[in-house]
Amino acid sequence: MASPSSLSPLVEQARQGNREIWRSLVERVLPWAVRLARMRLPRGLDPEDAVQQALLTAFLKLPDLRNSQAFPAWLAKIIASECFRLTMSQHPETSLERLDECGLMPPAQGQSPEDALYAMQLMAAFDAALEDLPAHLRDICHLHYRRGLSVPEVAQACALPEGTVKKRLFTARPLLQQRLERFRCPGLFRVGYMPISDHLLAMCADRLNQGHSLPLLSRRYLSWATLADDLARGKLDAAFIMAPLALSLRQAGTQLLYVLDGHHDGSAISVSGHPERCRRLGLPGKHSTHRVLLHKYAQEHSELAGLPTLVVNPSSTLTQLRQNEIGSFFCAEPWSAKCASEGLGKRMLRSSDILPGHICCILAVRREFAEGRAEAVADYLRLLLTARDRVCRDLSFAAKVQAAYTGIDAELARQVLDERAVSFDNLAPDQDRIDEFAMLAKAAGVLPPDCASGGFACAGFCGLATA
Repeated sequence: MASPSSLSPLVEQARQGNREIWRSLVERVLPWAVRLARMRLPRGLDPEDAVQQALLTAFLKLPDLRNSQAFPAWLAKIIASECFRLTMSQHPETSLERLDECGLMPPAQGQSPEDALYAMQLMAAFDAALEDLPAHLRDICHLHYRRGLSVPEVAQACALPEGTVKKRLFTARPLLQQRLERFRCPGLFRVGYMPISDHLLAMCADRLNQGHSLPLLSRRYLSWATLADDLARGKLDAAFIMAPLALSLRQAGTQLLYVLDGHHDGSAISVSGHPERCRRLGLPGKHSTHRVLLHKYAQEHSELAGLPTLVVNPSSTLTQLRQNEIGSFFCAEPWSAKCASEGLGKRMLRSSDILPGHICCILAVRREFAEGRAEAVADYLRLLLTARDRVCRDLSFAAKVQAAYTGIDAELARQVLDERAVSFDNLAPDQDRIDEFAMLAKAAGVLPPDCASGGFACAGFCGLATA
């Protein structure tokens, strides 16, 4: 297409209502406009239809264009909008089966989902839930869930990378599920987790549960503080959570039971390659496993004593490192591996070098839920152990699931597993182990001296799961 400056005189004359000049302008931009529409539309839709309507809209709105040199960018936006409208209007409404495939269909209870009234109510609720989503999630979900477009087709229609589309779909799914809870069985099991390799079993269990053998609502969090707050307030029934954080909630009055280890090891200390790096060390939180291990390590390495720290959530770690807000971090994988792969810094130490096989994240369940829904807890543990076995024999599956649920590159996720940076062996809860770790946490000042860990471990559910 011609440059904006060469089109500017034609645009100015066309703005005055000169139809001949407008036709000349259309002839010059038409090939470019059709190519742009073809890039935006899924296969089977005619780009010329979109361009024709876009040009009509542009002609009608041309007097509103203030800067004639902005015409190409302005027209491109109109074409993109028309392509999106055409995509939305041409694809058929999705069926209940498609929602089921996407994990958004509730399990049947009493009344069959195929019943006409139930189906109508469900779809109306789903549409209302879509409307409540933020705009950047709403359009993508509408195209994928309601119009049946594949991820590549959605990416094409919205001019986004496929990875971004996948990430937004996974961000939106728990929000949609929450809005549809009234259509689900009364015994919905709500579990929180973080986007880290330590919580891989939660992601794999969710994937394996797509057939709804368990009424499970898995929710991914980006903030440890938010996850802990939702667990304390009863917005979650259980969570994969750092042991010291769970003990601090218990000390504050939240009745929790420790029913399974989430993993062992899994974190690393990495240092920025910035020539004038900040001295601050990024840590996941006040009540973190990492503060406990850092205190233990600093007892033998006095140069770490008094090192200033900053609370940084895992997914924000590399951003803070790039901005030199922190000069190093102690965090769960795969962020150390990602740091090295992007050339931002290098790994200095693994958590397993400080305390091999250490406890870190556990599955903590609210006591009220565990006592009232013991079989559901046992079923979930059974699902987690099945996921563990699948991970051990099929690392490619595990890496792909983590990539889908977190946006991390699958090869990076596989690297962490290949290096056995995190392990999923011997996950049964152990009271002695949690007592010993609580003592370390108290010595580090992470937990108060009167924080009780007695009676926290509950092995009965794991016994039911493996029976």
